[in-house]
Amino acid sequence: MAIVFISPKEKQKVFILGIAGLFVLFVIVISLIVFLAKPKEIPAELVFKAPKIRINFDVLISNEIRNLEFFPEMEKEFNYTARTESGQEKSGNISAPSSEKAIEILTALNLSNITLEEIKIGRTNPFSPYYEIKPSSSKTKK
Repeated sequence: MAIVFISPKEKQKVFILGIAGLFVLFVIVISLIVFLAKPKEIPAELVFKAPKIRINFDVLISNEIRNLEFFPEMEKEFNYTARTESGQEKSGNISAPSSEKAIEILTALNLSNITLEEIKIGRTNPFSPYYEIKPSSSKTKK
């Protein structure tokens, strides 16, 4: 019968600890070499050479820039209720950049007693689906 002084599991533990110790020692040696090394001298002209930048502001005076048109104001949607010259009540929607401009457009159409209400764009709950499948409320009776 053979005499075994170290079991196979103990051999495996010793081997893994040995490999881990060598790895840690290797990392320490490499880090000491890298961090304790003296940096090489590099000439200043190789480090950074500032470019000479010249801006031509004459472009801002060109005809292309002078003839640019501004974007129109974003128009809002308004619900309105007003009275016509004959006294009938009229309601509808109108698009205008502001409520003052909407009133100005409606008075140009000979409307008076104008009330405006801005239509809010979007949804109050952004997580609600765009469509809803509603179950039919009609029940069949037998």
